[in-house]
Amino acid sequence: MSGPQCEDIQTLISGQIDGELSPGEAARLDAHLATCADCRAEYENMTALSAAASNLKVPLPPDEVWDSFLDNVYNRVERKLGWIVFLLGAIALVGYGLYEAAVLPWASLPVKIMVTVAGAGLLLLLVSALRQRVAVLKSDRYSRDVIR
Repeated sequence: MSGPQCEDIQTLISGQIDGELSPGEAARLDAHLATCADCRAEYENMTALSAAASNLKVPLPPDEVWDSFLDNVYNRVERKLGWIVFLLGAIALVGYGLYEAAVLPWASLPVKIMVTVAGAGLLLLLVSALRQRVAVLKSDRYSRDVIR
């Protein structure tokens, strides 16, 4: 296939195989195929490929495979949800502890400072881990493309 007319015919070949051509376009395609051996060979190849693809049958896996798959999905969802709830609770607990340490007169100033610094460090670690996880999710192509 060469030339601009043959390039336009490619679109018509695909449209003909998909059954999307108007009668005028179909007549234009037939006229071109009658004179161009390369396009006619391409049309025959595409028709054979379409017929072969329509005859493909994908075997369905047995029921126990589906049951196992669903169990794994539920486990992953439950674990992620559990970690999210745990982290939210830990962040709330640390925040409340920081408030208590700073406001209430239950300990001396050095103890309040140490508790506040420890809580701030833990909060910083949690935020850092979450930020890194979000960055990995954005850039890790295997987390989206791998079928588990």
